[in-house]
Amino acid sequence: MILRTLSLLRSLQGASHTARDAQATVQQACDYRWLRGELHHGAITEPATALADGTPAVAVTLAYPATRARLAGGRWPESLEERERCFVAGAHACRAAGAPAYRPLESLSWGLAFGAATVLTDTARFQYLIDQHALRLTWRRPQHLPEALARRLTAGSAAPPGVFLLTLTVPARREEVTLSGAWLDRTLDRYRRILPRPAGR
Repeated sequence: MILRTLSLLRSLQGASHTARDAQATVQQACDYRWLRGELHHGAITEPATALADGTPAVAVTLAYPATRARLAGGRWPESLEERERCFVAGAHACRAAGAPAYRPLESLSWGLAFGAATVLTDTARFQYLIDQHALRLTWRRPQHLPEALARRLTAGSAAPPGVFLLTLTVPARREEVTLSGAWLDRTLDRYRRILPRPAGR
């Protein structure tokens, strides 16, 4: 099964790609699938912002308790003030927030189950987010949370000692946003198609 998945990916990507390249491709797709599955838990925290290339965008933020296991995944300062000034970006942001760590057998089996074309599409969507610097993880004390998230996290329970905020910046207008994986797919595909292609592609 694993060899078949690698063969499918390599045939689509080009013969020059190694097994390691194919594994990295599948991992990015896995990270994207995790992110799209988490989106419905999010809240719009910035209705009008922009991507790295200036495209108008909306910021959606997901909140996770800053457990010891999550804190252990990075070098977060002991000082709370310094910790709030730090951030993790890109694929590392998803991993620090709780996306499953890379497991070759499971990830490649997932690639086989979904098919190579789907894997490459999800990888391209995730790479677009990375290229646009659209993923960022920060740590916040409960009193410094965005209002929409503060109400949700503290409703009926004590505030957590610290919270990780995974912010995803999506090219869209506020009135277009639907917090679902299908909406994220459609939105990213639309904007990826209108980007100019680098010379030689």
